[in-house]
Amino acid sequence: MKKIILFLMVACTTFSCCNNDDNKTIAEIDKLPPLTTTGTNKAGCLVNGVAFLPKGYSPNGSNTQVYYDGENFTLSITENLNGELRNFLLAYKNELLQEGINYQLTENFNTNLQTPFGYVFFTDSNSEFNTNETNYGELKIVNHNYEEAIISGIFWADAINNDGEKVEIREGRFDMKY
Repeated sequence: MKKIILFLMVACTTFSCCNNDDNKTIAEIDKLPPLTTTGTNKAGCLVNGVAFLPKGYSPNGSNTQVYYDGENFTLSITENLNGELRNFLLAYKNELLQEGINYQLTENFNTNLQTPFGYVFFTDSNSEFNTNETNYGELKIVNHNYEEAIISGIFWADAINNDGEKVEIREGRFDMKY
């Protein structure tokens, strides 16, 4: 009888310690990297409510790339899952980016190459989406450390394809060394 009681006590203790966290669903926003300002070289956003992160093989080398030369900025995120290639590109041209300013992302091409302009371009295996005057976005630099060549920011955008379909890009964030 003592063995049965001891067995039941051990079994109860063992099963009560089981962690059901493995069964919990992670919210899409929680899959995104946190907004940091230390040059972690991480970026991500929600595309139509689903986490979009650098994954898989990228034809450009790195799945997350940034370029900044003091007046031209580009951020690229590539996701390649099961042969489906999706790419996000945010660009702002002809402007020294400053902390705390909201930069409008409205054009996909500017014929006057001297004036500042910004845009978002998103592709998936089926279509290409661009920002424009009515489907636009914003970029905000939250940290720019010139000495360490680190730029961090947040962004959002609505982009549309030729068929009038829209993608909503939300909760975008990046913390990159350039």
